[in-house]
Amino acid sequence: MTVASIKALLVTASLLGSSAMALAPAAPSALAPPVASAPPASTAPPAASAPPASTAPPSAPAAPRGVAKPAFPPDLEIAIVPKQLADRPGPLPPSVSVSGRSSKDPSLWRVSFACSAGDAGAAKSMSVAGSFNGWSTTRTPMHRNETLPPRAASKLPWISAVELPDGEHLYKFVADGSRWFHDLQNVQRVPDGHGGFNSVLRLGVEANLDASKAERGDGRIEFVALGHDSTKPRDRQRLGADCWLIRARTLAGDVESVELARSDGGGAGALAASAASSGSTPLRRVARQGPFEWWETEITAAAPLRYTFVFKDGDRRVRDPRIYELDPSEKPGFTTPDWARDAIWYQVMVDRFRNGDPKNDPEPVRPWRSEWEIASPWEGRDGQTFFKHFVFDRLYGGDIAGLRQALPYLKQLGANALYLMPVFQAQGPHKYNGRSYIHIDEHFGTKGDYAVAEAKEDLLDPSTWTWTESDRAFLDFVKQAKSMGFRVIVDGVFNHTGTDHPAFRDVRDRRQKSRFADWYEIKSWEPFDYEGWWGHKSLPVFRKDDTHGLASESLRKHIFDATRRWMDPDGDGDPSDGIDGWRLDVPNEVPMPFWREWCKLVKQINPDAYISGEIWTRAEQWLDGTAFDAVMNYEFAKPAVAWVANREQKLTVSELDERLAALRLAYPNAATQVMQNLVDSHDTDRVSSMMMNPDRPYNERNREQEGHRYDSSRPDAAHQRRQQVLALLQMTYVGAPMVFYGDEAGMWGAGDPGNRKPMLWKDLEPYDNAEENFVDEWMLDFYRGAMALRRDHSALRRGSFRTLVTDDEQDLWVFLRDDDREQVLVALNASDRAAAVTLPAELGTGWRAVFGEAEGPEGDPSWPRVEIPPTTGRVWAKSK
Repeated sequence: MTVASIKALLVTASLLGSSAMALAPAAPSALAPPVASAPPASTAPPAASAPPASTAPPSAPAAPRGVAKPAFPPDLEIAIVPKQLADRPGPLPPSVSVSGRSSKDPSLWRVSFACSAGDAGAAKSMSVAGSFNGWSTTRTPMHRNETLPPRAASKLPWISAVELPDGEHLYKFVADGSRWFHDLQNVQRVPDGHGGFNSVLRLGVEANLDASKAERGDGRIEFVALGHDSTKPRDRQRLGADCWLIRARTLAGDVESVELARSDGGGAGALAASAASSGSTPLRRVARQGPFEWWETEITAAAPLRYTFVFKDGDRRVRDPRIYELDPSEKPGFTTPDWARDAIWYQVMVDRFRNGDPKNDPEPVRPWRSEWEIASPWEGRDGQTFFKHFVFDRLYGGDIAGLRQALPYLKQLGANALYLMPVFQAQGPHKYNGRSYIHIDEHFGTKGDYAVAEAKEDLLDPSTWTWTESDRAFLDFVKQAKSMGFRVIVDGVFNHTGTDHPAFRDVRDRRQKSRFADWYEIKSWEPFDYEGWWGHKSLPVFRKDDTHGLASESLRKHIFDATRRWMDPDGDGDPSDGIDGWRLDVPNEVPMPFWREWCKLVKQINPDAYISGEIWTRAEQWLDGTAFDAVMNYEFAKPAVAWVANREQKLTVSELDERLAALRLAYPNAATQVMQNLVDSHDTDRVSSMMMNPDRPYNERNREQEGHRYDSSRPDAAHQRRQQVLALLQMTYVGAPMVFYGDEAGMWGAGDPGNRKPMLWKDLEPYDNAEENFVDEWMLDFYRGAMALRRDHSALRRGSFRTLVTDDEQDLWVFLRDDDREQVLVALNASDRAAAVTLPAELGTGWRAVFGEAEGPEGDPSWPRVEIPPTTGRVWAKSK
């Protein structure tokens, strides 16, 4: 289909919008080819799949005498999109063809990818990896015409067929399972974050909308862009007992206002109380995402009602052809653990946190106070160098006893939830190369107890599993931590193991005769070869399929049994003696069916358990009520760091606000409230060093061993103040903040391994090179104050969010957090100059300063005009 024909259909769509009058056509450029950098488009269903329209309005209260009762639905032009417009895939690159809708599922397109013989080179095998198959190199293989002789077939393109829904899809071609390259025939591409590109395919009329020529007030309304899917939390979700958040979508810059019309003509929420008597509730514009603009409001609904939307631009008013039903008795579609809203997370790498028991130290163990860049006597004797590779194998002796000793420190700091990187038996310091899912590492507990247990246990029979002294020490720690008010979650690494895992050893030794032969992705039995995680042979990956995610039934059962073991250790049905949840490593590399089954099990064991996934990109598919509660919120970290740290490539406050608004829009509010809002982690450079190394894509060009020019010296006070702005943002923004161990003590470092130095402790000073290695009391005091601020104010933990000021010139952001108890006003200044702002009059009086400068507004004749010092923030609160 040509662009011209799509434009013609769009005009037809507008002309068919009403049978009573001639209509102005929609903007003729609405379906022009999109720009390459456009974010994913919405995939709201076409009108045909929406809830049925009402044939008769429900009864409504009688209007007061002398007042005309508003009609429902409003007697307006109806925004109908012709069905044939939804049956066009949109512009396609030469390498992609579409043969229509799927016969099994009409919401899917039958898509064929082609890679020319010249682009593939001498590849012996080809596949398509993309956002639609978890970036798997095996799930979508390509083939040639197998009926032709090999020499003839080798000149033909590689072909693969797949069924895909409307929306944006990212993909690459993969030659021989390891050589990745973007589609050279597709000009639509975006950076992949690793110095290359992902190709972009947009399917459906909505995905190909372009808002660049939309204009408010011209009387033209793009019907295709109008949307509301009442089945999705993005568009409708419960906020409280009788309170609902309602959103509608338009083309960005296209309409002047949106209203919600109700069947009862009243009952509007606080944001629109003045409109209640008219039977309509105005929506406010809240976010832009790709070519779309989103509008929202809150309504109260104690009884069933019906509603629709009215869109206005210039003198033109149209209404959504659909009538939606809301029944307050329906159960929420997505819930998350209530306690996680109050969580202040602290991430710990156990080996590097604190050594509490020297008796379980591995050999050799590095002295805790030793200077990081100076080799120990045993390091380098075998020819290895610092980065190749002895620094990665260092062990410092951190253990469970050290965790127990640190609990009072963490309590005083303000943390109340702990995320522990892998604690199960494994070689090395990080433990992502697991040897077991059922035993705590002996160097964290009792040295030498693991081998004894492994020798007498059957991995496939939980009745043979024993509890080691290390296991019991960990459970005792969990009990103590909970008694002090902490929650504890641990890393689940269910994509791969280490090569010393007993199952892999058995496969390697016995080949096909092994009981675990179907666990791993074996490429060849003779000679023995297997798939390693991202090519790392030390991390053999599990075999996957699309039916169960993890292909082996016995593997799934083993993981499920291990999950039960740590969530309900004594098996009595009471999970209070177990961990409180899981953080999941690389979950995007395991197909979704496994996670749906596993997460269901977790919630059966403990409905209050918390599940967070390591997802580095937008995570809507993981937060649909069938999988995770939250993710590590790198999509929060990326724009936040770009705003505070960058200079030449700095995000403006308006851009930051827009990016975060789009993120809040993407997820159910129940997930947004419990997201792990981090700025750094064990996989990135330290946040203080990010401030020293601006203008880099997040987590890129930050590994010294790869030859990047990176300043890894100790940050000065100016850069630390920028870190503090980010910390204050973490503690005041929507979601649960997460601090990487040592950030509060002034630790710094480049990407792995520099970010994983041993924790700085006051009672261990002086360290070697004492001029640099010491606890920064100024930074520690700041974190304690910022974390106490969040702990003491419920609105920061549970309240709504509303932007009040985005001042790009002054680099100033002011927002309001609001719950039923209080309001909290936050002003953040990321510039090197003082900023002054006159706060909105609607805020009223009665505010008191709770963070920042001591002076409050009471008695201050300049209020509501306030000044915010450079690179800092101020916070005020007001009780209701």
